[in-house]
Amino acid sequence: MSRDDDRIQLPVVLGPVSNGEFLPAAAGPGDVRLAEAVLQRAAAAADRLGIDRRRFLQTAAGMAALLGTLNLAACAGQGRRSGGHYSTPPPEDLQGCEQALGSRGEFIFDVHTHHLMPSLPWRTTAPDTLKLVMEMVPADCTASNRLTCLDRTAYLHDMFLASDTTMALLSDLPSTGASTDVIPFSDAEGTLQMADALTRGGSSRLLLQNVLAPNFGPLGASLEEMTRNAETGRVSTFKVYTAWGPGGRGFDLDDPAIGLPIVQHANDLGVKILCGHKGLPLPYLFTDDSWNQPRDMVAVSRQFPDMQFVVYHAGFTPNHVEGPYNPLDPVGVDSLIKALDDYKVPPNSNVWADVAALWRDLLTKPDQAAHAIGKLLKRLGTRRLLWGTDSVWYGPPQTQIMAFRAFGISAEYQDRYGYPELTDAVKTQVLGLNAAELFSLDPDATRCALAADTLAVNRPVQRDLAAAGELPAPWMPRGPVSRGQILRWRAHEAGPWIPA
Repeated sequence: MSRDDDRIQLPVVLGPVSNGEFLPAAAGPGDVRLAEAVLQRAAAAADRLGIDRRRFLQTAAGMAALLGTLNLAACAGQGRRSGGHYSTPPPEDLQGCEQALGSRGEFIFDVHTHHLMPSLPWRTTAPDTLKLVMEMVPADCTASNRLTCLDRTAYLHDMFLASDTTMALLSDLPSTGASTDVIPFSDAEGTLQMADALTRGGSSRLLLQNVLAPNFGPLGASLEEMTRNAETGRVSTFKVYTAWGPGGRGFDLDDPAIGLPIVQHANDLGVKILCGHKGLPLPYLFTDDSWNQPRDMVAVSRQFPDMQFVVYHAGFTPNHVEGPYNPLDPVGVDSLIKALDDYKVPPNSNVWADVAALWRDLLTKPDQAAHAIGKLLKRLGTRRLLWGTDSVWYGPPQTQIMAFRAFGISAEYQDRYGYPELTDAVKTQVLGLNAAELFSLDPDATRCALAADTLAVNRPVQRDLAAAGELPAPWMPRGPVSRGQILRWRAHEAGPWIPA
């Protein structure tokens, strides 16, 4: 068995990772040593328990072995201390690990999720989009059309069978219209209907988002699309990719020619939540990062106080080291905080941020994670940070949930930087109660209505089948995530690839 095969079986791929939308930094020698240390710790615990190592690594105890090793690595070196840490029982304590990392009955609302429709025209009409999603499939996908492993069935499996997620907001990728869209709004409605067919009690597990491209073609066409989709009663938010546009030119939301009319029309339609991709540059689609900063979203929040603005990815910039807030060089999360300060936005106001991609990247770097999460909680307010995972690109979000349950910010960082304590109550807010407030949901009533639906009832069956190897591991990434995997994929790309 090769080392690469072993590393794939870890609950979390270690080292810099990507959701496939950007090229991460190369894994260093420390990442390799860390993976080997996790495997050694897991092997020792599995041997003591008399369990096969591969099966052990699919348990909460396997995740505890990884998180405990991350703690040790973060504090390696004389006098070194980490501002972030994971609290878990010893991995030999199977029951204790399950209690610590498994479901606590939380209301978990993922505000940032994706899937695609594998047989639509975008496969030939949108080559750049195809590059974004190409090979984002499980390694063991055997379907003749491999993109079916990213379709709505795979989505429902990953989100609601292979994780503890209660509800999700289904998003989309940028497109110029139905012919280039990986999931047109009408198809997103189909996913909603499929999910609703599996639920009971009148509640739904899904909300829908309508992605706009107002700088492509006449503005009036985008306004008409907004009206048409809003009239279905199923648009919970609109979303923009302001850094994307014809000729590599994006737009600003406070631009009176494009951005402000879109915001005003959403407001007039009664869709009071606007989401925007900020940070996380997409090399295939974004050529100028100046439109990818959160300044404009924060600016328009002052003009529309009755609307809510969600900064996706919180301005996170891959390969940038997150540390204490630096207003003189506001990169990554600091770009959002600087904008909040410049426009004098108080905490717990109408600007929100989610942790999609940010948390998945930084959970293996506890010190940076403590700074990023701490800064966001301190400046946005504990009621304005939202849970997002960018699944299904990263695979089922269960390990992201488990790691967040165990994560804490040190008392030293709380005292030195004013970061809030990451208590269980705060984590519960972030995982779902904040989104419940944003979308005006009753989390208790919703959770109770969904507790006995087909998806919830079959979660134990799914996990037994995954443990037996009959289904993908509950954290199998949906494609390349490390730098080496992405480079190997690109090296073998022989021009546009069309699934069978």
